[in-house]
Amino acid sequence: MLDKLDFSKVSILVVGDLMLDKYYFGTVNRISPEAPVPVVKVNREIYTLGGAGNVANNIVKLGAKVYLIGAVGKDANQNIIRKLLSENRINYYLLERDLPTITKTRVIGNNQQIVRIDFEEIKLLEQKELKRIQQYILSIINKVDCLVISDYGKGMISFELSQFVITQAKEKNLPVIVDPKDNDWSKYKGATIITPNLKEFSDLLKVEIKNDDKEIETYGQEVRRKYNLPYLLVTRSEKGMSLIAENKVYHIRSKAKEVYDVSGAGDTVVATLATAISARINILDAIKIANTAAGIVVGKIGTTPITLNELKNALKG
Repeated sequence: MLDKLDFSKVSILVVGDLMLDKYYFGTVNRISPEAPVPVVKVNREIYTLGGAGNVANNIVKLGAKVYLIGAVGKDANQNIIRKLLSENRINYYLLERDLPTITKTRVIGNNQQIVRIDFEEIKLLEQKELKRIQQYILSIINKVDCLVISDYGKGMISFELSQFVITQAKEKNLPVIVDPKDNDWSKYKGATIITPNLKEFSDLLKVEIKNDDKEIETYGQEVRRKYNLPYLLVTRSEKGMSLIAENKVYHIRSKAKEVYDVSGAGDTVVATLATAISARINILDAIKIANTAAGIVVGKIGTTPITLNELKNALKG
């Protein structure tokens, strides 16, 4: 039964753009005399793992083991990331770069996001950095059941690194799941499954694709063949997900739910899908489980991972 899920023997490698998410929560009682903007009196701050870190955190919370490869800057925020990774029992290899640690700071007043402040510089890996990451992947690949590429377009996932991951995984007969942000999918060619949302799918094809079963089926098969993919999974917000396979398309519907925050929902889908596939759950059931997980996480504020108990309870329901 799906409500008796056990992922304790599963190990997954996540490679991607690691981020720190900072949240400042407060109240707004007045407008600033300096400019027509609200003054937020901060009463609480929290730090969470974002990007590939959120994918890894979701995997751990489902009871599986995870290895994370990411990059940080030589700054104070990298220390916060290291602390969060250790506290959440995430095994990690961090490449230190002469760039700021990617950080997204959100200021929330009276439960409304007022502003987001981003610290980042996008720069592709240098050859020596690429070699160090490749060596670490080779040292760990025999310990894992699945590989995840979490690409946020911040410079970590180059064509060379992406194809290296996919090639090594194929040699070991391991699945590769890609969460794409780049419009050049040639670097993901040959992956097991790619999981764009509808906007990312439209951006790839430079066509406005309607949230319609027939359109997604037609364009989906075209893309799946072009990039040599066994599967393509298009996430469709309130309409659920569509799995495009070679001879069949499945549309998995979402249950109606009040949505508070979609940030991190894609990470949860990828993490849950990777964990379920690694546990030898068939692809369609794995996607149904991931769809349920997404429904849980959009009801939370911020990049908050789901827990195994939450998932089991939702599947029972």
